[in-house]
Amino acid sequence: MKLGGQDKTSREVLEQYRYRAIELRKKGWRVNKIADAFGVYPDTVSRWFVKKRRFGLNSLKSTKARGKDSKISPENKKEIIKWLKKSAIEFGFETPLWTCKRVQQLIRKKLKIIVHKSNIWEWLRKWNLTNQKPKRRAVEQNKKAIKKWLQEEWPKIKEHRRRWQAMLYFMDESGVSLTAVMGKTWAPKGQTPIMETTGKKGGLCVTSAISPVGKMLFRIERKKVNAEEHINFLIQIMKQHPHRKIIVVEDNAPAHTGHAVKSFAASNPNKIAIYNLPSYAPELNPDEHVWAYLKAYQLKNHQAQNKKELTKIVKNKMHSIQKQKKKINSFFMQSILF
Repeated sequence: MKLGGQDKTSREVLEQYRYRAIELRKKGWRVNKIADAFGVYPDTVSRWFVKKRRFGLNSLKSTKARGKDSKISPENKKEIIKWLKKSAIEFGFETPLWTCKRVQQLIRKKLKIIVHKSNIWEWLRKWNLTNQKPKRRAVEQNKKAIKKWLQEEWPKIKEHRRRWQAMLYFMDESGVSLTAVMGKTWAPKGQTPIMETTGKKGGLCVTSAISPVGKMLFRIERKKVNAEEHINFLIQIMKQHPHRKIIVVEDNAPAHTGHAVKSFAASNPNKIAIYNLPSYAPELNPDEHVWAYLKAYQLKNHQAQNKKELTKIVKNKMHSIQKQKKKINSFFMQSILF
């Protein structure tokens, strides 16, 4: 009887068959002849050869079969997933994040089931859960104020933009540190690599404004951003669009809401309008994604040793982003507003 695979033969024997089949093939044996010799189907032998060609000889080694989720019932699975949608603090842990160890402890406590952490890792992956870095949200955030802004202010902005046929910009400032975000690198096990960076503290501030049409303007600040400096950047935006009306959406930092800024907007009522976001709501500003991309990707592992070198690197990276219309558009696609 043909075996067709792994039903009637041990994994160890099948592994030997696979390696022996490769040797016989090199000697000129046909697939059918090899199959007859081992009592398997020709299609099985063909799959061995394809696997070896694509993934190498080691891919023919036997692998241990994954065990079934025998200890966890479908009802248990639903309950565990329900736990993970809540904060771990609700279950008596010190911090809100979940680890395999914490899940293991809770399964033992709540379900009276003892499982190994490695099994939990496999289960979570199988259940379409991933190990993620959570986003930050300020505890001071007023959800009611955000909801009201979305329901009332945002429709007003969109209507204003339509009526004016205006250029819409979302604007923000961010600090960039001399201390670089460290990425990962390959190295011999047990030999942690060393990357030399400056021990100096400090950095610089950058202002940027992005538009849903894929445009970005930016400026590396040489002074502290106050109302006067902020107005200068607004003028820079206006100069870029001499024949268009401008709508700017930004947070309510003091430099954005001062009397001088309001007076500037009031003195240009047919040219520019400024709207402010609710407090502690960075997720409403697509420009925040510029800083996330700049710091986590463009400036990762940067080697600037002083502010002058950092300024040059940041300027080049921002120019690079500025040229990528699709990348700028993607920042808006990540926002809940678009």
